[in-house]
Formats: sequence, C-alpha cells, structure tokens
Amino acid sequence: MPIVSRVELLETRRLLARDKTLVLHDVSLRARKRILRMASIEKSIHVGSSLSSLDILAAILIGRGLRRTGAKPTQRDWLILSKGHAVPALYALLVELGKLSEEDLDTIRDIDGLEGHPDKSIDGVDVSTGSLGQGLSIAAGIAYAMRLDGTWASHRVFVVMGDGELDEGQVWEAAATIPHLGLSNVVAIIDVNGFQLDGATSEIKHKGDLAQRWASLGWRVIEIDGHNHEMLLEALGEAEDSAQPVAIIAYTRRGNGLGLLEATGGQHV
Repeated sequence: MPIVSRVELLETRRLLARDKTLVLHDVSLRARKRILRMASIEKSIHVGSSLSSLDILAAILIGRGLRRTGAKPTQRDWLILSKGHAVPALYALLVELGKLSEEDLDTIRDIDGLEGHPDKSIDGVDVSTGSLGQGLSIAAGIAYAMRLDGTWASHRVFVVMGDGELDEGQVWEAAATIPHLGLSNVVAIIDVNGFQLDGATSEIKHKGDLAQRWASLGWRVIEIDGHNHEMLLEALGEAEDSAQPVAIIAYTRRGNGLGLLEATGGQHV
C-alpha cells in the first residue's frame, strides 16, 4: 500500500492552498530520506543529481501540479526529466502522489523493478529518458502538437535539464527552434549544480553566460535559487503568463541536504 493515503493526499491539497512552501519543505524532506534509502539498497544510483533536482521537481509536481483537461495527449501538462539519471527524485515524489509505494522503491534497478532511468510504463512518468540532450527536442514536438490542436494556451511542457547536459548540440538546436516556432508553453528548468559526469562543468566545458545565451535565442530567462520553494513557485507562476518560452536557471547544490556530498560535489554514497 502507498504510504500516503487518500485522506493524507486531501489534507496535503488543503494545506497547499494555505501555505505551499511549508508543504514543499516537508515533502522534500520525506523525499530526500527516500532517495537515501534507495541509495542504501542500490549503490549505483545518482544521489547527488537526485538531491540537486528534487526541489525543482517537487515545485512542479506538488506545488503547481500537472493539469489535465481531456483524454488526448495534447490536453494535459507534461513533465520531461531529461536528466534521467536523477529519476530517484521523481520516484520519491511519485510516492507522495500515491502512484508508487514505499515497497516499490526497494526494487530500484532490480531486473523486474524500477528502472534506473525514467520509463513511461510507470504511472506518473511521461517520457522515457536517459540519453542526455533529447528532452528539449521532445518538448518541442509535444508543444507543437498542442498548438495544432489549439490546447497550447492551457497546458505547459516542463523539461528538467542539467547544466552538463548543455554540452549536447541537440539542446541548442531545440533551444533555437522553440522560440522560432513561437512555442511559448515550453518551460525549461536548468538544474545548474556545477557538475557533470567527469567533474566540474567549468573545467569540462565552460558554459559562458547561460542567462544571456538563452535570452539571445528568444527565451524569457528567470534566475533563481533552485532550493528556494518560494522562488520556484514564483518562477513557475511567471511562466504561466509568458508570451515567450521560459528558461528557469535554477542554481543548486549537488547532494543538497547531505553534507558529505555537498562538500565534494560527489554523486554516490
């Protein structure tokens, strides 16, 4: 059985209407504990990246919520976790939504359990990802379909990306295409934790002025602390009314909340 009952879900929604940031703080704390539990079972999961992106995902899934107005794929919001190696954070939050159980988390990376990257066969996972750089292109296709169906004004396509992922050329092809086509319902959130697979992003490949790079392509850029729930919610609110696609540059800390990782920028425990 899921740890969060229907009564608890209704209570969470009531509290959200009163104080979203307080609820997000508690949700994030519970989710962090779940990530560490998964790490104690499967040492290979990407704890650092999961902890850096957790508050971003919580703000989208719990703070704002994904809306659905009909049965068609274009009649709903989408969430694409392009940095798919951070999927433990997504799984931990799906428990909050009653879509996974605590026991499900114990099967992380088992042959018949939860995949180590997002798998759309799991309720609550919109897109299978893992090969970095593809999420924004997928978002462009979904957003364009929404425009053709006339649902683009009512729904958003959220893409959570990593700063190391910005090394991929496909990212910048999509980043140029989306504003060119006027796909203003795309919201890209870049988790800038300063690290990628082989080390610090500044040492592997200098990213330049990220805000200026995105703005020069026609994106509305919002820079925030990616662990500040109030700032995250405000940025998502601004994205609702934007006439441009929005790039939220969220500065985070790899391993946030776990001192031994925060101090080193480590990935595993």
